[in-house]
Amino acid sequence: MKKKLKIYSTLFVVALIVLLVTHAVRYEGYTWYQGGKDTLMFADNAPEFYTSDTTFYEGGQGVHTVYHPTMSYKVYVKPKMPRDHQMLISRAKWSGPEKQEMQTYRLTMQKVELETPVKKEGFFIIFPMIVAIVSGVLTAVVTIWILCLVFKLVRRIRRGEVFVAQVSKYLEITGYLLASLYLMQWVASYALTQYCIRNIQLADYYIVYENDTNSMYLLTGIGLMIISQIILIGKEMREEQELTI
Repeated sequence: MKKKLKIYSTLFVVALIVLLVTHAVRYEGYTWYQGGKDTLMFADNAPEFYTSDTTFYEGGQGVHTVYHPTMSYKVYVKPKMPRDHQMLISRAKWSGPEKQEMQTYRLTMQKVELETPVKKEGFFIIFPMIVAIVSGVLTAVVTIWILCLVFKLVRRIRRGEVFVAQVSKYLEITGYLLASLYLMQWVASYALTQYCIRNIQLADYYIVYENDTNSMYLLTGIGLMIISQIILIGKEMREEQELTI
């Protein structure tokens, strides 16, 4: 009991330190190749994303456009070495009650959503779909399990049963499930990012990994494990008092 409490407390401190360090310090190791034909620009929609047919009818003609299904990826990006110090610059005229001026800002993309036609991806679409489906199913199962445990926990507490072994067990299992939910989402995010790094080449940007998994799942899970052991200690103390009386 006390041994578990010590382990969970140590684990909580270690997890907190690791999360703080990983969010404050970035370790980046990457290589990139910039081809001469790589371009990043505002342009008309690429023809592989849609098909247009001109239809003729009495008195005129029209254009029928069908957009192809796409596969999307949300990734973090970082700019490569700028060409001749060129950056994304925004200039817009701002009109206020007293003055008019042209405002200039430099834009830096951090997280973007990439879209590509499904038919162009071919067999490469299988891996991200498998990861998304498996992650979604496991997340749903774990979430339902947690809700069932919370329902049982609330029912016990409403009966006045707080310092009992069953409540401690519910809290401990819920903590394990929340921690596993964090780990599952982290693994899925890391796997998809590595897939994108290996299979997607961007002009002027490289794809980097950023841990955006909700860390509260992990910290809350370990916190519930600690509370479960405190409840067991309280149960033991209450039993000792009853024997003394």
